[in-house]
Amino acid sequence: MVLRDRPYSELKDDLIGKKVVIWTCNTCARLCFDIGGTESAERLAAALRDDGIEVLGVLHTTASCIEKKVVEKYDKELFGQADIVLSLTCNIGALCAERSFKIKVFNPIATVGAGFIGEGRRIFICEEKNGGLAVKELSEIAEEKGLWCGPYA
Repeated sequence: MVLRDRPYSELKDDLIGKKVVIWTCNTCARLCFDIGGTESAERLAAALRDDGIEVLGVLHTTASCIEKKVVEKYDKELFGQADIVLSLTCNIGALCAERSFKIKVFNPIATVGAGFIGEGRRIFICEEKNGGLAVKELSEIAEEKGLWCGPYA
């Protein structure tokens, strides 16, 4: 499960002068307060373009932790023009993207652990504790770690 590790202004500053492809996942990253997912990625692309960042495109898959699905999205022409891939995925999805796309991947998302989606789309993280599992809400972990819930734009 994932959270944002910086505000939009810092993300934008990190991308100045770069040609960017946004990569996202429509499973966990979308379900975690819409940090990722196609709609959030498209809104982020529009905001970045409005702020002068050259966004070449937005690509997505259902699960960016499945390398075959990532490889299927490879576009030689698009990635040949890009300086960097902005990954709105967990750290495993970003790693798969870097292996598959053969280009530097920047992931401003913090992966905080494995979890599940409960009733009312409440997101929980499971941690091993005292020989069992402790369960804590993702929003509580965000507050403890100084991270952010919700999309960049």
